[in-house]
Amino acid sequence: MTGKTKTIRIHRISVALDCSPHSRASLAAAAEIAEFLHAELLGIFVEDINLIRMAELPFCQEIHLHTARSEPLDTLKLERLLRLQAKEAYNLFRETALRFGVPYTFRTLRGPVPSEVLTAALESDLLALGRSGRTPACRKGLGSTAKKAVEEARPHILLAHSGVKPDGPILVLYDGSRGSKRALETACSIASTKNTLHIFLIANTESAASRLREETASIIGDRKKKTELHVLPWTDSAMLAQCIHMTGPGLVVLSDSSEAISPESVYRLIDATNYPVLLVKGTA
Repeated sequence: MTGKTKTIRIHRISVALDCSPHSRASLAAAAEIAEFLHAELLGIFVEDINLIRMAELPFCQEIHLHTARSEPLDTLKLERLLRLQAKEAYNLFRETALRFGVPYTFRTLRGPVPSEVLTAALESDLLALGRSGRTPACRKGLGSTAKKAVEEARPHILLAHSGVKPDGPILVLYDGSRGSKRALETACSIASTKNTLHIFLIANTESAASRLREETASIIGDRKKKTELHVLPWTDSAMLAQCIHMTGPGLVVLSDSSEAISPESVYRLIDATNYPVLLVKGTA
């Protein structure tokens, strides 16, 4: 490993809100990080233009969940519903920001949800959003906005998950690359004294594992008593996902610029891992 790296600097955190459970979890996690790092919060609610356009089509029907009765989609009713959702998102966002004592701004936008979220997040250092949204199709794996953010967003990405304890273990993949070093430094910077740090050393020889142990020791410093090292000799995303599941972390910290694991494998791992993920982008 050559060259100097540094932990990511977070001054502004964008939070994409749709009031789903995962979205609420992303807001709580972002507010906690903002309080710790003295960062600002930007709340984003997007009125889905594709949903509005669909409601304008004469053949589109609304099916009531409990009665199975169908009726034409009402555009005005949909507009009112979106305004109510935006108000609900703003109230939740404002209440959370005030509770954590962090500065905040809030924007309601209209357009395709993934592209509007990514454009608004360009002004931030970190984009926080739920792993999935409200739709049943997104209950497993990543939602469409989360997938686009992981693959295309320029800020670092926090994918939150409801029902996860904040003092759970933090897990990092480390292969000695500059990207993985930034991920490990970032994990150390956000870990509290209650978090156990699990470091997966990606090494297929004992000499490589020994070198990585020395490097991690210099990075984690006085956290050694709360750190567990695990040597993994392979980079298959399915196998890594199984190991992560066995650890049961509260947060997985990854880099998208690892030397041992391709970006495509990182994306597959994120999709297969049903835990909150902090994706550290780039190596600069």
